[in-house]
Amino acid sequence: MSGPAGVEFQTEISVVLTATITPNVARAAAADPETRLAEYRRVLQFCRQFAPVYFLENSAYPLDCHPDFAASPRLRIRRFAPSKTPERGKGFQEFEMLDAWLAGEPEPPARWLKITGRYQLLNLATVLDDCRRDPERPLLIDQLYWQRWTRTYLFCVATAFYQARLQGCYRECDDRAGEPHYIERVLFRRLASLPAADVHLFKTQPRLQAVAGTTGATYPTGRLQWTVKQFLRRLNRLVDRRRLFYSKVS
Repeated sequence: MSGPAGVEFQTEISVVLTATITPNVARAAAADPETRLAEYRRVLQFCRQFAPVYFLENSAYPLDCHPDFAASPRLRIRRFAPSKTPERGKGFQEFEMLDAWLAGEPEPPARWLKITGRYQLLNLATVLDDCRRDPERPLLIDQLYWQRWTRTYLFCVATAFYQARLQGCYRECDDRAGEPHYIERVLFRRLASLPAADVHLFKTQPRLQAVAGTTGATYPTGRLQWTVKQFLRRLNRLVDRRRLFYSKVS
């Protein structure tokens, strides 16, 4: 897209990629910084085809020597100091960084699609189109009803809504205290108290190419499996657009 530098960040839905190149938690399936850097680079190059991108990084890795991570009219790099309490877990650190980003960003985008930075969303173009067609929903995010679990690797949110409703939620997280304090359960409880009209599922089933950060499990990318899940999602949305009833946690 053409136009003055930075215009797209205000007029489009930006993609926000969260990254920790040098992991600072005990449980990380991929711990080698160079391997993680290559994964982040691949996802960043992919996302830049479809939207302006903010790349947030919080491990003090020396990115300056890597030209792929140089700021440009469609890319903004934001660096943050490592968390002072990394033992509280990845969810704590990620949302701590999101809060810090919005607090310091001079002109944050009105809406943005957050993606965990090592996860390549193969149908990103379709998901972005769905977000554009549903501007009245301040938050699009997948929640699992039976598991009381919110998927935090992907969500589309209005900045004003995040600041009013989600800011500070990371303070309730502490992985050392067990599952009730994981970010996925903290968010589920918080969102349950909000009006149903504010929070919707994604219309399109995300199709990921990724390895889970904690377990190392590979997300399935088969077309048949995705088609079945997309069909179930459509049925689910006929009766409930707020939460998924058929899906597993992973």
